[in-house]
Amino acid sequence: MADDKQEVMEDRRSFEFNEKIYYIAVPTAEDIRGADWQYSKTYTKSLVGDITTSAEMMDILRRRGIVGSEFEKRRRELSDDLTENVLKLQTANDLEEKQSFALEVAHAREELFNWNQRLNGPMSNTCEQMSDDARLEYLTSRMIEHEDGTKLWDSYEDFLKEKSQGLAVRSRFEIMLYLQGMDSDFIEQTPEAVAMREVEGELKTRATQAIEELSKQQEEKDRAAESKAEDEEKKPKPKPKTKPKAKRKTTATRKKTTKKSE
Repeated sequence: MADDKQEVMEDRRSFEFNEKIYYIAVPTAEDIRGADWQYSKTYTKSLVGDITTSAEMMDILRRRGIVGSEFEKRRRELSDDLTENVLKLQTANDLEEKQSFALEVAHAREELFNWNQRLNGPMSNTCEQMSDDARLEYLTSRMIEHEDGTKLWDSYEDFLKEKSQGLAVRSRFEIMLYLQGMDSDFIEQTPEAVAMREVEGELKTRATQAIEELSKQQEEKDRAAESKAEDEEKKPKPKPKTKPKAKRKTTATRKKTTKKSE
């Protein structure tokens, strides 16, 4: 039994925040019941507080023309555009094409996301979505652990009082991905992200090769210069030219010179 528990501890999913590692535990039946209870309480409270339901919000959005046939038509167009660009990216072989299509895919994905926000934004303020958020927060408070298996927060209330909002938001995000069966690095695994890493890797490889080639050429120049210098040193040095010594005038010569001058 102890070995099984140790294996579960080692297989836990983890994430890093502010240079600390946190772990995600599998929710227990009690955790799930508590989360469902939190959902029900939040839903009832929202209704009493006159928060619209999802059905009511959809009616409002349709009446105002925010959603409808035109909205769905545009969403399909943007979705098809994204799919088409992803296909082009996956079939691109040239480095420049791959980089260009990766940017196109990222742009298409952003456009589709922004268009969907016309619906997702208002729907996030409905009874159902607020209750889902409460359920997720409750599970977050129960599933985040330290390495030794102790809970990061002793209770749901402690999670709500967490001073580090960055840690709370990151923990909630990691739990959401876990419950949806998505990897923590799912954003890095999108086709455009993978392609951009490939482009970056290829550019780095080319840069490294160029630097190595320049270094090689410089080394060859340096060796050639050293070899030339060594050859120059080995050559016999020419003897310096000496001026012929002036003949010394004898006494007789000086006398003859003196007489001539007279």
